[in-house]
Amino acid sequence: MSQNNMKGYLSDVPGGPESLKLTELARPEPGLGELLIKVAAIGVNRVDAMQRSGIYPPPPNTSDILGVECAGEVVAHGPGAEVGPAIGTRVIALVPAGAYAEYVAVNHTHIVETPDGWSDALAASVIETFCTAHETVFHLGQLKAGEIALIHAAGSAVGSTAIQMARLRGAEVVSTAGSEEKVAAGLKIGANHVINYKTSDFAEEILRLYPDGIDFVEDFVGPAYFAQHLKILRWLGRISMVGLLSGGEANTSTAPILAKRLTINGFTLRPTPDDAKTDIVARFRDQWMPELVSGAIAPVIYAELPFDQADECHRILEENRNFGKIVMTL
Repeated sequence: MSQNNMKGYLSDVPGGPESLKLTELARPEPGLGELLIKVAAIGVNRVDAMQRSGIYPPPPNTSDILGVECAGEVVAHGPGAEVGPAIGTRVIALVPAGAYAEYVAVNHTHIVETPDGWSDALAASVIETFCTAHETVFHLGQLKAGEIALIHAAGSAVGSTAIQMARLRGAEVVSTAGSEEKVAAGLKIGANHVINYKTSDFAEEILRLYPDGIDFVEDFVGPAYFAQHLKILRWLGRISMVGLLSGGEANTSTAPILAKRLTINGFTLRPTPDDAKTDIVARFRDQWMPELVSGAIAPVIYAELPFDQADECHRILEENRNFGKIVMTL
């Protein structure tokens, strides 16, 4: 392989995990305001599987290579990026695409320096997840100490992170999971209650626990749960819609939105404009990196697999075997 080339994962033909192809590609050149990073570890996210299956293409004018977060070492500066970390600095990076590769170019304002003593795998597990959880639960969702939050999908990377963040900030948390093992794991990381949605109606159970309703919902599911969310929220309740796992449309009365003055926010991190993403990364760096470094909060890492097992990473994700983050290491 030429020294100007690298290996990276493409999925030219949409399909299952087997459609991932490790391909020899041209090494990117850092553009205006960009750093070139030699990748050491990669966070695996559901958005990657969605891109691979053909339902979530990368944003325009970005790479076709999969992957939205990684950790590694700065090896070159593009024009105007000299103000960023020096060559040789270990960093954590948030990218719109291109992280499933040996090298990636990244906006110099979309990185955080890797703390001393952190492994690359640990570093690669935090930025996408913590940025998403902070923006949806606190920045948009305005969750406060003493309030009650429903955070779905206790076993997902964002769900397991958001549970810990909300508890650390003094909120009460109820979550959902699809197995008794994940129910137990959700309780272990701090949720006050975890409901097995396969054996119970989560909305009925929440109203049994909290007859007056709750304040906030972190919603990865979308239309299938929308009516139930409107039912369980109380006056001035909020929903942050972070995913559409159920697909389809919601056919329900919107009267509760008016009657209870509910607020509904939508959020997707990947297509967020660069300047807004710079602010998101800054909020993560300022508000959560100190908590991570101190050990007050920690990402839940389910598995670390080598770079040549991206297909297995996606199988674990799509079969919902994981509780927490999956990371690939180079």
